[in-house]
Amino acid sequence: MVAHVFVDAENIPPYVTFKVVEHFGKEHTITKVDIIGKEETLAHKYRNLDETLYRIQNCFYGKNSADTWLCLEMVRAIIDEPNLELIIIISSDKDFLPAIKFAVDFDKKIIFVSDGASHRRLIEQLQRLNLPSEAVELKDFHLNFDPQLERLSKFFPRLTEGMKKFFMSNADKLRFIFVKRGEELFEIPFVDGMGSYYFGRVCRELNLLEGKLKNFIEQNFLKLKWGRVYFMTEEELAEPKPTERLKEYFTARAADVRKILLKHGDNVSDLDFVDGMPFELFAYMLKDNDIAGDAMAARKVAKKSLLAVRDDKVFLMTEDELEHAYYNALDEVDKYFYDHAAEVQQIFIKHNDKLAEVPFVNGMPLAIFGRHLRKEKIIGKGASPSNTAVKSLLAVRDDKVFLLTEDELETLQEPPDSVGEYLTTNAAGVRKISIQHNGRIFEVPFVNGMPLATFHKLLLERKIIGRSASITRVALRNSLVVRDNKVFIREEIWQ
Repeated sequence: MVAHVFVDAENIPPYVTFKVVEHFGKEHTITKVDIIGKEETLAHKYRNLDETLYRIQNCFYGKNSADTWLCLEMVRAIIDEPNLELIIIISSDKDFLPAIKFAVDFDKKIIFVSDGASHRRLIEQLQRLNLPSEAVELKDFHLNFDPQLERLSKFFPRLTEGMKKFFMSNADKLRFIFVKRGEELFEIPFVDGMGSYYFGRVCRELNLLEGKLKNFIEQNFLKLKWGRVYFMTEEELAEPKPTERLKEYFTARAADVRKILLKHGDNVSDLDFVDGMPFELFAYMLKDNDIAGDAMAARKVAKKSLLAVRDDKVFLMTEDELEHAYYNALDEVDKYFYDHAAEVQQIFIKHNDKLAEVPFVNGMPLAIFGRHLRKEKIIGKGASPSNTAVKSLLAVRDDKVFLLTEDELETLQEPPDSVGEYLTTNAAGVRKISIQHNGRIFEVPFVNGMPLATFHKLLLERKIIGRSASITRVALRNSLVVRDNKVFIREEIWQ
């Protein structure tokens, strides 16, 4: 075909111009190449060209004068060149619709070469002008006119820039495959091993995806593995589909099929199960029911649902495995009671004038005792478990909690109503000691062997400690010993 090329030199670099002229010059007879732009903006590579082919058009009339000039030159060529059959426009603008319509009305074919960004919008505008689709051919100069990329370019009007960049960056792996939607086949670009996100995205942008992506992949003889979509090998194509294998497996073992509950997140599903079924089929069953997406997630579901995976098979847990799983699921307090089940007894705990019956192990660690009371919501986060133990007629020794012995119960006396009364009654034994707390030192009266509760009231009344402080810890930090719910000076208790 006899062709005339028009170049908008204000937004097209020279290498694109020469590449386009070379490419289309192999197929058509190019009679003239008009390069249109302001003289001061023309690249130096547009100088000293073959004047029999190239013509520099200096447009100097303002901002959009190049577009206006190009339209006028197209009209002039259509009128003055009777043999003209093809008009090639090279530009990144889209302001040539009136001239394009004029050329089509005169039965001229148009090839519009641009950076591809404006193609979608241009197609919509051409449709509004009722121009036949075959009259205007759009080309993207980024494609280097490679046949494979030329084939890709026909999808560009329906693809977003992100998908264009993905396929362009994987041009060396680009393939074209046919997928089935309903009863029809459609061609789509494809890269073997592309992420399922990109595959789903291109199918949606081409309006082909119906239903779930994984079903669409399987229906089109592709496979999803570790989040990527691949071609199926000949061996895989020859094998029955996982759905068919699962159905055959349950049919062959109908007598062993049972219903089990599978837990995933906050959801519980009721599914068929055969004790000892292959893990591969189990994982596919979870995937097909939208419970778990991969093998790792399937193992977690099995564990949470009290199933065991051994030798790539899935079993109901044995009694030992169930006991082990139950133990691992317990918190620290429950594990302690579980380990000391034979020693557990029920006692009453007094706190804030209320009694609560709780399990107890004689000699249990004070830390476990405190967590136990908080778990049972008997004391708050800031309350002292030592004080609660003392008020509940328990003894705290060496950071452990004990039931009072018979001797301790016999010698147990209720502390006096006030600290002053106690100090007056035991005036002969009163001495001054120093108590350090929160970096400060306080001098207080003390009677060796005074009740722990009285000592606690003394420090509270003197505002040395707060109500949430552990009196046992304060005593230990000040070289005092708490024994049998009484406080002693360390050096004297051991004499």
